[in-house]
Amino acid sequence: MMKGYQELAQKSVFRFDDAYKIFKNKATTYGALSRLEKQGLVKKVRNNLYVSINPATKVAFASKYQIGSMIHEDSYISHSSALEYYGYQNQVSHICYVSSTHRFNSFECDDIMYKHIQAKSSKGVVKPPYTERLNITDVEKTVIDSIQSIDSLISLEQLIYSLEIIPRLDELKIIEYLEEYDIQALYQKTGYLLSLFHDIFLFSNSFFKLIKTKIHKGVVYLSSDAKLEGSFQKEYQIVVPKWLEDRGKHHDI
Repeated sequence: MMKGYQELAQKSVFRFDDAYKIFKNKATTYGALSRLEKQGLVKKVRNNLYVSINPATKVAFASKYQIGSMIHEDSYISHSSALEYYGYQNQVSHICYVSSTHRFNSFECDDIMYKHIQAKSSKGVVKPPYTERLNITDVEKTVIDSIQSIDSLISLEQLIYSLEIIPRLDELKIIEYLEEYDIQALYQKTGYLLSLFHDIFLFSNSFFKLIKTKIHKGVVYLSSDAKLEGSFQKEYQIVVPKWLEDRGKHHDI
């Protein structure tokens, strides 16, 4: 039995089929998982999803990011949870955002709430080296997703904090993900926000020119507080909060 546990512990988070490959028989697998649960060596997260428990610490070997990645075959960590994984958030959240084409009801495990985000595609999803069973959006896709979800999944203040400490972004990837969304308001928000950090990311002038070709008639609000006290930025036809306006005065692109 301990041999089976050791193999499961190496996986850290697993499905029934993973255990079945070890125990070779369905009845034996169900029995083994039940006994390991009673011994505190395995914990059932939800239907067909388990984690191995470190007997020394009584804590799961798997991180919340690995657990979220295994909820469905196409699950991946995204939005502010991806920013947090990369170290670009200043606080740890008790919510883990998981994108997938397969819907699931929110559930809680070890004080972490896992919430579903409907995935449009798997473009920009990567598997970081040295970390098993983790699927996550790359930094550029994470930034675009976060801009798209300002006020709903992330505050503008949180996003600005992240942009201030992200060391670099690939402008070609940014364009690729913007084209996938193909939403004018997202072009407007992205163009304005990234122009504020032109001195950090050093995007080319052609990048911002391309962004502007996607902007036609229509004014957009960057965030909800821009509706209360905002400033109109003609270049991107966007209304931004007053507190953000000063930063943009020195970054005309």
